[in-house]
Amino acid sequence: MYSQLLVIFALFFTYFNATAQNLDFGITASLGFSQVTSNLPFSGDYFTTFAPSGKLGMFTEQRIGKNSFLGVEALWVQMEGKELTKDKELFTFNENLEKIVLGVISDKSRLHASYIGLPFYYRHEFGKFGLKGGMQTLIFLFASSNYKASGEVNDKPYEAESKTSDIELDKIDVGPKIGIDYKLNNSFRLRADYYHGLIDITPNEFPWQKKNRQLSIGVNYFFGVTKAN
Repeated sequence: MYSQLLVIFALFFTYFNATAQNLDFGITASLGFSQVTSNLPFSGDYFTTFAPSGKLGMFTEQRIGKNSFLGVEALWVQMEGKELTKDKELFTFNENLEKIVLGVISDKSRLHASYIGLPFYYRHEFGKFGLKGGMQTLIFLFASSNYKASGEVNDKPYEAESKTSDIELDKIDVGPKIGIDYKLNNSFRLRADYYHGLIDITPNEFPWQKKNRQLSIGVNYFFGVTKAN
């Protein structure tokens, strides 16, 4: 799978370089928020939420018409996820099957996942605005997580904290990516993007599913800009 993606990526750049007279290229950086969704039942005390994330890399666009472009990016993508529980009861049952509450805790789990992102897209300009849509492939690199909990158990204060540094996720994530941009001048363009992952990123042995979502705002810097013929 890795070799196939690299071949596709190389072919794209080979095509662009072969027609460099219509080629735009530059660097890009964005900050925003990401969410790792979960299909665990959402009770009153459990939920997932957005966490700060970002991406950094380079891009190239091939002009294919007066206002039309094909583009590809090579990105370092930092995907963050946050899971929270609030006032969760810890309980057991006695011999009469009566519920006994041992305590109440709140906890927070943060997932930090790094990917190589390869978005391919079509973009159309409307004056200074541009709309684009395409597909993004994420190649998993590494991940870690942090866990914190606090509360009261057996009438005593409870604190716990741990870190896991060798989390394995699925190697490939794929999903649609859409965006809008605004031209400030010939060198800078503001951008906003949304990525919607379609693939469960957890290994097959786990019974639940988790999927990536990312919303970001950033800027493109152009080293060269072509003009329509």
